Amino acid sequence: MSAGPTPVVGCILAGGQSSRMGGGDKGLKAVAGRPMIERVIERMRDACASLVLNANGDPARFTALGLPVVADSVEGFAGPLAGVLAGLDWAAANHPDAVFVATAAADTPFFPAGLVEAFLDAAKTPLTIVLAASDDGRHPVFGLWPVALRDDLRDFLEKGETRKVLAWVGRHDNAEVHVPPLRAGDFVIDPFFNVNTPEELAEAEAIAAVLDAEARAPAPPSGPLVVGVAGWKKSGKTTLASRLVANFVARGLKVATVKHAHHSFEVDREGTDSWRHREAGASEVALVSAARVAIMSELARPEDEPPLAEILKRLQPADVVVVEGYKGEPIPKVEVRRLDAHRHDPLHPGDPTVVAIAADHPVEGAGVPVFPLDDVAGIADFLLQRRTR
Repeated sequence: MSAGPTPVVGCILAGGQSSRMGGGDKGLKAVAGRPMIERVIERMRDACASLVLNANGDPARFTALGLPVVADSVEGFAGPLAGVLAGLDWAAANHPDAVFVATAAADTPFFPAGLVEAFLDAAKTPLTIVLAASDDGRHPVFGLWPVALRDDLRDFLEKGETRKVLAWVGRHDNAEVHVPPLRAGDFVIDPFFNVNTPEELAEAEAIAAVLDAEARAPAPPSGPLVVGVAGWKKSGKTTLASRLVANFVARGLKVATVKHAHHSFEVDREGTDSWRHREAGASEVALVSAARVAIMSELARPEDEPPLAEILKRLQPADVVVVEGYKGEPIPKVEVRRLDAHRHDPLHPGDPTVVAIAADHPVEGAGVPVFPLDDVAGIADFLLQRRTR
């Protein structure tokens, strides 16, 4: 059902009896300063043509939400299917173009915002019922219900043989959407965690505080982390750059590198086919195999050397780009210092882009973090943490 927009009405089920919470409407209880039901509305609003609230009793207590309220049409406490039917009937009367009603519980504030869209993707036909599932099993309060089945559901409830959700669902074509656990700071919870007790309300308070803080955090920088490794000849730049690459890769990151050379260099060997192409006058040669691709561009003049920014644009997408050399480029750099280097005049503090120093000897009063040259993990940690600040 994902070929085009499908009209969906959202129905928030708030008809539970709340006996373990001492009565009252659980969805109106606040977590981190907001009623739980507001978080449910927030997660459903964008995917639904309209929202309706299913609740019994005086609808005035929900006035502040600005939603229409519809009560169960089946007498007695008939469970969640009565709320589903109320939503289906409301959709048929108020949105005759609606194909489905999507339901969610008012006391379950942490389900994913894209759940309705996932339901629609899983619905094979306009008559397919879709239920949510997690590692803990199915969650039949969260579902996508065909409006065309509302009379069949009414007959099922009125006969009263059983009012179990899965008993009725099993009579029709159905599918499920599995949702993985939710991670919020140190919490790992079922995304359909619902609040039934004061203890669970306290837990929801803590989870909501973490999620709200994460939502307020600035977005991470776009593009790869570009970091330079700079220093004088024989300072150990290549060794550190290579070890940083290996460390980043071991963390599951995709890494690219750029190496600046101060002299002419050869990529291929004299006599090879690609060498002969270049010798014949080709300005650019692409060497391609199933294992790798190399593109060699010939520069007519030294001043035609492209700047680092242009080289970075040519690279394939990566999480980290390690740049060796390019001391004069305005990128954050780790300065490498060794006692055996050809020169010992420091780049820092004259170069303000040096953010750390890696040395094989003590460095006093540097003004930036100083790492032992072999503390590759510490340097990598610093560079990654610095990016997220």
